[in-house]
Order: sequence, then C-alpha cells, then structure tokens
Amino acid sequence: MTSGHLAIVKDGKIELLDPVSIPEGTKVFIIPIVLEPDTEERENWEIFSLNNLNQCYADNEPEYTLESIKEYNPNYERR
Repeated sequence: MTSGHLAIVKDGKIELLDPVSIPEGTKVFIIPIVLEPDTEERENWEIFSLNNLNQCYADNEPEYTLESIKEYNPNYERR
C-alpha cells in the first residue's frame, strides 16, 4: 500500500473521490470516518490521517501467510 485515498459512500457503494489505478481483485482495507461539514480543520485532519496511515506500510511490506504465524488464535474464524 503506497497511499491512502478518500472515498464517499453513495447508495451503499464506496466511490473514490479521485481516480486511482488499482488492479482488479485487489483487497483493500477501509476505515470509515465521519467528517464534519467542510472546514479547514476537517481537511487538516484528513491530510494528517492519510500521511500517518501511509507511514504504517512500506512498498515492500511482506504478505503474511497462516504458515508464518507462530501462535495460532483458536478463536479466529477463517472466512
């Protein structure tokens, strides 16, 4: 994951605000946030949040498999 993207929910579907090139079938992680009416403070929080989220992931982030987990959580239900 290289960067965050803003989106909006319309008619129960998530629509990106700006075009983005994401390969078909790519899994994405969505964190819903409720934004206040358009204000400078809201925009500052959006920028701050996206910048900090982007620092959590590197371009070379490994894909973790079930086999790489050292301690299995028996309460986890695989879907």
